Amino acid sequence: MKLITLSSSLAVLLIAGQAIAADSKKEARVTQIIRDVKLLPSDAAARPAVVNDKVREDTGVRTGGDSRSELTFADLTITRLGSNTIFSFNKAGRNVQLDSGSILLRVPKDSGGGRIKTSAVTVAVTGTTFILESGLRNKLFVLEGGARLSLVKYPSQFQNVRGGQMVDVPPGAKTVPPPTNFDLNDLMRKHPLITDFPPLPSRDLIVAASQQPPPPGPLPSGPSVFPILPVIDLVGGGVHRGPRRPPPRDNRPQQPPAPPPVTGEGAGAGPNKVPPTPPPVITRQGPGQTKPPPVTTGAQNIPKPSSAPAKRAVKKTNQSNQPSGPR
Repeated sequence: MKLITLSSSLAVLLIAGQAIAADSKKEARVTQIIRDVKLLPSDAAARPAVVNDKVREDTGVRTGGDSRSELTFADLTITRLGSNTIFSFNKAGRNVQLDSGSILLRVPKDSGGGRIKTSAVTVAVTGTTFILESGLRNKLFVLEGGARLSLVKYPSQFQNVRGGQMVDVPPGAKTVPPPTNFDLNDLMRKHPLITDFPPLPSRDLIVAASQQPPPPGPLPSGPSVFPILPVIDLVGGGVHRGPRRPPPRDNRPQQPPAPPPVTGEGAGAGPNKVPPTPPPVITRQGPGQTKPPPVTTGAQNIPKPSSAPAKRAVKKTNQSNQPSGPR
């Protein structure tokens, strides 16, 4: 009977231990406080936080101006809160609600990933370290690993962001801007969520990401630039690099075309016009005189239009009752 009672007690203790272990995985521990940090229990008034305070799923955290805090979960998921930040979580810190401010989230690899949500964007990660700043704009900086940012109102609009890249989402955006590269080393030297805390467990991964060549950014805007392909000269032979040159131009002076001849009555005098044909000369011959040769000009060889027939010379016979010689 005592053996049965002892076995039952051990079973109860084992179940209670498992429940406590499960609850401990769902809660975080405050590991650092800078200035004004308060805990916001759901069933009690806000109170100042102290180091090693336990923060459960029903408890929020709020930081004041120029204040910061760090929470560490059992699986070494780390959450760092910037100034003027309101933060709450569930599922062991894997689902985070960021109402305002800035947050650094480090999720270990092979730990199931996590998600952080603001009023405008949702960021899903698996084994990543990133910083999210939420205000009028939402800015995501991926330090190592990768993340996927989508819009709350338009979930089909998203961008995949790699280590060394950032996305800046303006207020009221309907599409997610493409990621751009940023100086990871400069951020590690200046950002307060890095410089005001101990080194991250993922520091080596961040250093490796900073030494990699920058990820390819978006294509430049403006007119398209096409590569110059080789031109094969089938006539002269050989391969020429660059655009094909036009053939040499003929610089010899061009002769103006000869104007057509102008004929017919109504053609006036001018540089390209033929002078009119002079009228025929009619002479009278006396007795004993010979007929003078007809007057000819070069213009008489030009054909005349059919509408104006050429005049014929009129000859009169000599009469005995007329005096000899011209009148």
